[in-house]
Amino acid sequence: MASIKEKLINEVKKIPEDKIAELYNVVHLFRLEAENKKAVKDRRKEVVKFFGIWKDISAQESAVLDEIQRRREK
Repeated sequence: MASIKEKLINEVKKIPEDKIAELYNVVHLFRLEAENKKAVKDRRKEVVKFFGIWKDISAQESAVLDEIQRRREK
């Protein structure tokens, strides 16, 4: 059975040449966004270590902080 990555590669091979640049832009931006979200969460974990009050932050509180961060990026 093919992995998701193999399936994705097979689908990309079927894309018309004149659309490859568009696809690249979508994939590239998706990857950058995914890396940025991970970096933000990693930074938050590092910062939280310094503030005892935030040590046991709930998922709901974390979601609020994520939303604040997202709005600041606009």
